[in-house]
Amino acid sequence: MFRRKNVLLDTALACVERGILVLPATAAGTPLGATWVGDDAEARALWDVAAPPNLMISSGPAVAVWHLPRVAGAYGKRLYEQERPGVWPPTMKLADGRWLTCTLQPESPLGEQAAGVEYVEPGSPVMIPPSTTEDGRRLTWDGANFPVHPLPTAEAVLSKVLIAEQEHMELYGRLD
Repeated sequence: MFRRKNVLLDTALACVERGILVLPATAAGTPLGATWVGDDAEARALWDVAAPPNLMISSGPAVAVWHLPRVAGAYGKRLYEQERPGVWPPTMKLADGRWLTCTLQPESPLGEQAAGVEYVEPGSPVMIPPSTTEDGRRLTWDGANFPVHPLPTAEAVLSKVLIAEQEHMELYGRLD
């Protein structure tokens, strides 16, 4: 019998292997329980099933999760894609137009940030690809194959978003 590849299990295991805690979730993005999973066997028990749950992560020692504003996030994404070698963080467009991205934790306090850049606090879950939404749409990352590829530094990514905001303000005088 042919069984489809369980990409949710693969992603959950890759997260756990990298030290990123995961949480099962519904298609609506509601956590299924309150216990974060950081163990390979526990992840297998939850996601190695016929209908695996969606997947949530949060910021922690191994990853910093950020919400980026719509305009500066989109233009910043273009700026860091042009870098050689590219920064290429995993980035996903959210339903409200903002962006979700993942980086390494900042090594030192960050300076000025673009308006609307928000750090997702540890323990605040966000649904990540390859989860499926209520309307059946599979979430996907632009850029790096998270969590397999190395993450860029927060400084490298957020500095591009700040440059994008500054350039957009110079050109248009507003951020919408």
